[in-house]
Amino acid sequence: MVVYGYNEIPKELLVDHSYTLREIRLFLTVNKDCMFLHQEIKALSGESQQKVKVLSKEEYYIHQHVDRSYLIPNEKKVIYVLSHSPEKE
Repeated sequence: MVVYGYNEIPKELLVDHSYTLREIRLFLTVNKDCMFLHQEIKALSGESQQKVKVLSKEEYYIHQHVDRSYLIPNEKKVIYVLSHSPEKE
């Protein structure tokens, strides 16, 4: 379980900026309309200080097929693409 203060949650995530996995996880907690893509990280640790960089931010309609049912999207989702952040930051 992650314990946090509301002042720890980023208001927005900016492209070309670095954030800790904790900040990303907290942002995801209150922004249910977003998704994060990363080629290597399987889980966003709520306690990790490892940094990742936001490469892009796009909005898409997500079409899904779940249990033989087509889910029609009623709103766009924000997709953030992340990469490892350089060590110097």
